[in-house]
Amino acid sequence: MYGDPATIRKILTELGDTWAVVGLSTNRSRAAYGVAEVLQRYGKRVVPVHPKAATVHGEPGYASLSDIPFPVGTVSWVLSS
Repeated sequence: MYGDPATIRKILTELGDTWAVVGLSTNRSRAAYGVAEVLQRYGKRVVPVHPKAATVHGEPGYASLSDIPFPVGTVSWVLSS
């Protein structure tokens, strides 16, 4: 169930320490920005994936998933309305 504490705990403990967040940019009003911030708080390495490839939360960005030169455990798309 979405938002269920047990589900969130399972996601944060079982899906790896390096997360690529597709659509993550420097725009603080976007959901991806906040999601990435929370992931970092839980010790995850967050890799921004965005066509503009900006550095976000101290991590250099990549224009596409195929441009990331190291293994990524989890890929997340954060949809904003």
